[in-house]
Amino acid sequence: MMGPRDKREGRDAQVDAWNDDGAPSGRGRTRVLHLGVHVVEREEPDTCVVRFGGDLEERDVALILDAFEEFAGVRERAYLLIDLRGLGRATAEARRLAGMRQLPPQYAGLSLFGGSFEQQLVAKLATMAGWLLRGRSLGKPMPVCVKREGEARAWVAAQRGRR
Repeated sequence: MMGPRDKREGRDAQVDAWNDDGAPSGRGRTRVLHLGVHVVEREEPDTCVVRFGGDLEERDVALILDAFEEFAGVRERAYLLIDLRGLGRATAEARRLAGMRQLPPQYAGLSLFGGSFEQQLVAKLATMAGWLLRGRSLGKPMPVCVKREGEARAWVAAQRGRR
C-alpha cells in the first residue's frame, strides 16, 4: 500500500514507508519512492537504486535526480546504481537533462547494471562522456557498467573501502 505523498505533490510521486525488512531489494532499511512508472530505492546508509519501468522523459529525469539530490544532501556521500533492465526509449530532452544536470557534491559514484548489450553500450558511452567532461576533474571515480546488480553493489562496497 502506498504511503504519504512526497513533497513533490502533484508530480506523480508516491513514497512508501520505510521497509525495515529490506524489501524490495533485500538490502536493509530502504525508502521506496514511486515516480510514475519508475522507482527510486533510497537505501541506508548511502545508496540510491533507480529502477526504470518504461520510457524516460525529461520530467522523469528531473524527478529522479531531485530524489537523488534530496537523499545525498543529508549524507557525507551517496552512490547511484541504475538498473537498465526496464528502460524503454529515452527522449532527446531526457538524455540532454541527464547529461547536463550537475550532481550534488556528495555524489560518490555511479554503477549501471542489467539491460541489453545495446543499452549498456549507450549508457557506458554517455556516462563516460560526462565523467571525462566533469567527473574526472572533480576526483569522482569512473562510472562502471556491469551485468548484474550484485556486481554493482560490490563496486560500491569497494568504493566505500577506499574512502
